[in-house]
Amino acid sequence: MDTRRKIQFYINPKSSLGEAYADSHTDETPQGERGRLWKAAMLSGFALERIDPRLPFLLSELLSENTTAEEVLQVIRAVSPKSATAQTPSQAESVPEPAEASPNATVDETRSNARGMFGGS
Repeated sequence: MDTRRKIQFYINPKSSLGEAYADSHTDETPQGERGRLWKAAMLSGFALERIDPRLPFLLSELLSENTTAEEVLQVIRAVSPKSATAQTPSQAESVPEPAEASPNATVDETRSNARGMFGGS
């Protein structure tokens, strides 16, 4: 019995900088490696979701050609449960509490959170 599962989805490079980056990076990746890259990217998103359900959404909104490793780490630190215990009271107030509702936050809320963290328009 074949237990594999096929997963398909579309990206629209005109809808966000992250999707435009993924599209161009896909074109730059040799065809034989694309499936492996997509699978690793998806599994990495699930690993980030285990840290905090908001992380994959925040990082996907942050992603562009100019995204730096420090920006990615800053987002992870901002939502990491360990960072909340090491903060002073004034720092803890600026970090949003984990969502108690469904982990499927709306795209607008995610974009708003990412812009608030990084000063986007």
